[in-house]
Amino acid sequence: MTSAPPRLLLVDDESSITDGLAPFLTRSGFEVRVAANGQQAWDVVTQWVPDIIVSDVMMPVLDGREFVRRLRAAGDSTPAILLTRVGESGERSAALEKGADDYLNKPFDPQELVARARAVLRRVAAGAAPLVTSQTLVTGGLRLDRPGRRVWRGDAEVSLTPKACSNCWST
Repeated sequence: MTSAPPRLLLVDDESSITDGLAPFLTRSGFEVRVAANGQQAWDVVTQWVPDIIVSDVMMPVLDGREFVRRLRAAGDSTPAILLTRVGESGERSAALEKGADDYLNKPFDPQELVARARAVLRRVAAGAAPLVTSQTLVTGGLRLDRPGRRVWRGDAEVSLTPKACSNCWST
């Protein structure tokens, strides 16, 4: 028995991108739907549940960051990879802070997008909560309590300066 291909929602207002990328993603093993902006994407997700979303950031009507922010506010944790031509670290940080699981700058290698999408889906399949919604992060011997803004190494609490962990607490 074969499993169904992962469902991918591709959101971009540039048909030159979606016309070439959607067939490539299909050949790469995804079931693909396309939306031209965040509002169309919102309409799609109310009727079709994707396993992952790949969205441009800068679009008319509803941009990609706001689309992902609204999904997260509605309790939807569908993984999202955001794409944009703006390569500044502030833009990347803002996208991740709004709830994106990954980020790629345009132009990008479609093979890299496929690899990143599969990696995100593997993490989700393994039961890992999206980082932006996890209340507690654990790695190695470290535990980060986001709501409590506290860090432990083993059983010992670690004291951090505000600057040392300025991005640890973002949600």
